[in-house]
Amino acid sequence: MKQRWRHIITAFIRDEKGSQMLEFILVFPLVWLLIVFSFDQFSILYNKQKALAAAYEAGRIAAVQPNYGLAVYHARERGEAELRDGVGVAAQAIQIQIKGGGWKKGNHILSEATISFYLLASGKKVELTESYYMMIENAEDKK
Repeated sequence: MKQRWRHIITAFIRDEKGSQMLEFILVFPLVWLLIVFSFDQFSILYNKQKALAAAYEAGRIAAVQPNYGLAVYHARERGEAELRDGVGVAAQAIQIQIKGGGWKKGNHILSEATISFYLLASGKKVELTESYYMMIENAEDKK
């Protein structure tokens, strides 16, 4: 009786029917995790680059405006236009801060771009903030 069972088990092991399906079942979850991880990493890196580009664009357009009001308005317009191109964007914000005094030629501004987005694969919410420091170039002289 033992011999018979041993013969059945050995024949089953040597039979290669269904081996490809078994390999697929074992390997597919690993490949799927790799794809999911790649999508999440891509969305993080892409949106980080978009936030940096938005901070630069906002700071650049603000630095050449004649007054603070126009600088904030144009910085938000330009920065938010850049952030809208992000992947899975949930929220966005652009802020301009004057560093070292008032709105005068030679002073500096700090532009910050914040973007919140959901990862493509896992659905987790991520928030990134990038900033850019720039000199005011075209302020009106107030005398």
